Amino acid sequence: LSGFNIILVLIVLFLKSPGITSRNFTIENKCDYTVWPAASNGPGGISLSTTGFMLRKGEARVINAPFSWTGRFWGRTFCSTNSTGSFSCATGDCGTGKADCGGAGVSLLPATLAEFSLDISGKDYYDVSVVDGYNLPILVVPQGDKTCSSTGCVVDMNVTCPFELRVTANTSMIACMNACQKLKLPEYCCTGNYSTPDKCKPSLYSQNFKSVCPRAYSYTYDDASSTFSCASNKSNYAITFCPSTILNTTNCSLQTMAGSKPQKISWKLKLIMGVSATLVVMIIIMVGIILRARNARKNDGNEENVEAIVMLKRYSYARVKKMTNSFVHVLGQGGFGTVYKGKLPDGNQDVAVKVLKESKGNGHEFINEVASMSRTSHVNIVSLLGFCYEGDKRAIIYEFMPNGSLDKFISENMSAKRDWEKLYDIALGVSRGLEYLHNRCVSRIVHFDIKPQNILMDKDLCPKISDFGLAKLCKNKESIISMLDTRGTAGYIAPEVFSKNFGGVSYKSDVYSYGMVVLEMIGARNIDKVENSGSNNSSMYFPDWIYKDFESGEIMRIFGDQITIEEEKIAKKMVLVGLWCIQTIPSHRPTMIKVTEMLEGSIEALQVPPKPLLCLPASVPETVEDSNETSCSSNPNQFCNLSAYEDTLQFSNKEFQKPDKGSQSTSKSSSTKVSKET
Repeated sequence: LSGFNIILVLIVLFLKSPGITSRNFTIENKCDYTVWPAASNGPGGISLSTTGFMLRKGEARVINAPFSWTGRFWGRTFCSTNSTGSFSCATGDCGTGKADCGGAGVSLLPATLAEFSLDISGKDYYDVSVVDGYNLPILVVPQGDKTCSSTGCVVDMNVTCPFELRVTANTSMIACMNACQKLKLPEYCCTGNYSTPDKCKPSLYSQNFKSVCPRAYSYTYDDASSTFSCASNKSNYAITFCPSTILNTTNCSLQTMAGSKPQKISWKLKLIMGVSATLVVMIIIMVGIILRARNARKNDGNEENVEAIVMLKRYSYARVKKMTNSFVHVLGQGGFGTVYKGKLPDGNQDVAVKVLKESKGNGHEFINEVASMSRTSHVNIVSLLGFCYEGDKRAIIYEFMPNGSLDKFISENMSAKRDWEKLYDIALGVSRGLEYLHNRCVSRIVHFDIKPQNILMDKDLCPKISDFGLAKLCKNKESIISMLDTRGTAGYIAPEVFSKNFGGVSYKSDVYSYGMVVLEMIGARNIDKVENSGSNNSSMYFPDWIYKDFESGEIMRIFGDQITIEEEKIAKKMVLVGLWCIQTIPSHRPTMIKVTEMLEGSIEALQVPPKPLLCLPASVPETVEDSNETSCSSNPNQFCNLSAYEDTLQFSNKEFQKPDKGSQSTSKSSSTKVSKET
């Protein structure tokens, strides 16, 4: 009997021990739409009690799994049942024709995966992977052990997905493919000659994924920063689709009580009512004073929380004045502010301080832009070091560029003979910087004023894109950018900025401006050289004579007789890339990822692009502000006939202003944050 009691006690203790025989996975859907979670076990593993079900918005379900289990969870989206009763999903479908996957894996990628290997030598291993693409945000949180790390991809990567990797349904973007799925090349799939970690390196695409979701698997050999572990005997797991942070706010309200029907009032009651009325009046006055004070502080943009929003050092206006030695050394000035040279308070670093002209706005636009740019980090993007925000006194502090702007550098150092390798490095650096802004920020940033004056050169002649001072943030789902506040520089502005007949304004407008900058860098926009090149009409829009020289085989005449064979290849490559970028129709222009690949690839792989349809006047004022569509008259002989569009680009003198002065550009940027085009 005593032996039986011992066995009974052991059984009871075994049953009471938490986490010994099984694990719980709590799966919750916080998406604004229905998700169909699915699960599959690893080779030879035990299937779960359910491997597919429906979760409406706000619903959750607990799934029981064996203590030692290997498998994965994912979410299926846009699912439906057809007339024959077959069930299917647009993303993450398991191919069984039913809501329950029956242990089958993902047959229709892309899909964001939550992967688990439980109880491996006493530890659980887990990760969230976008190696097989992305379809919705996922967060994995261990429960029961506070020392274990959460992981996931909690950002809507569909917003930052490169154009060529997008998966769409009925013109809406629903998922983002992995480069291996789309391109099927060994270097992207880590196969063949690229099957080892030393040979298969992160591509631009996987770097894009990693920058958006730094804790998620981005490519095959991304183990080190993407796999997490937890003690096996302590943890259950919560898996959340579309996790979000909900800010709890409290609202104070003043309730008033109506008096009852008047009755005979004693003097005591009259006294009480008099005192109460006085108190009510005092409260009303105090509330009025508080509301007035709050309204007065609105122009300060909620200064108390600025440091929490902007990830930069904040300086007082007095400190800014001190670091610039009372604003004595002017680097440049323009219509929107002045740039001064200064030193940080420790005196060890030179800085450029852009002091903006006084504004009566509420400051939200300024804070939003500085906040967004403070979260960017790229070798070809100028680094912001701090800011000043005191009412209408606003300034931005960024790294000082000793070699000034690109146009100043080229005019002073390459007027006699061009260093083609250096020009190539500059063009490649700018393309990488633009590719980062377009694809690897949480929301796409469109600069809208790419020109040589806004490309600064550091001490090592590394180019850095600048002038993000007053950018706007657009809604994430906007793909076409409003032109009400767009500014730019004539000669670099894309055709669609002037007329909607060319298409919607988008990040491809930056590609056009980049192409113009490249052609100017190599001398293809030098009017003096055009006149000496033998072209019959020196006032023609310059790509026209470039194409004629390509046809006649005399394109290199413009670059002189002292150019070497290798330099000639570089020059031709830059010409071709520039011509591809300035295609009239936005959809015909390459993305900046493609531009970078073209520059890094061989000249033999490049073809001569179609000839652009658009012709511009030979000389126009330089800077265009508020370039909305206009309809004033101009000389028709200065323009090409655009019969395909039945629209003439027309300019008004009131739309132009003089270009900014100075080597460190200060023109107001029209950088705009937008989502991807759908």
